[in-house]
Amino acid sequence: MAIENLVLAATDFEKRGGLKHIGLCATSNLTPTFTAAGTADTHAVALVDSASLALFDLKQGTGSLTTSGSKENGVMMFEHTLSFYIPNCSNVHFGNLQKLLQEQIAAVVVDHNDQAFCIGMSATFQHTTGSGSFNNQMYATMTGLEGGTGAALGDENGVTVTITCSSGELPRTVSSTVTVDLAAGTMALS
Repeated sequence: MAIENLVLAATDFEKRGGLKHIGLCATSNLTPTFTAAGTADTHAVALVDSASLALFDLKQGTGSLTTSGSKENGVMMFEHTLSFYIPNCSNVHFGNLQKLLQEQIAAVVVDHNDQAFCIGMSATFQHTTGSGSFNNQMYATMTGLEGGTGAALGDENGVTVTITCSSGELPRTVSSTVTVDLAAGTMALS
């Protein structure tokens, strides 16, 4: 099926790439409400948190969200990869990362166009226990952590974190209000 009428606004060509904020938490800390099919925005999710998300504020050019999909036997699956660099790691950074090592993670990312996306929660193949239900087998996990102190004075020290997630759908846009508190190092959703 060909797409015949895809209208692009002139401002679409001036969008910037990269991420500026990442909020991470256990999936159990979020309550999702997926937008019903047939509404104006059918691929959004409203999230309410029971505790603030751990915030990672990124320097431009150090964070990205990539998605790739493939179809096998009639089922389309997507692999989402969130990668970001944390310079000058502190006890707080390592503490937040340590808490998430064995967790089923949900990630809310905000790009430089102030658009928020969620990975780690999928309505596709969900259980039938209500509108807040989600597939608890399609959570994100921390799959890589690589870092070092550098050898020369000009080298940066820090870690690159990789979080991946298999999902039955593209990342959902977040329709909730995202509040970033840089001083506290938290992200709140309401």
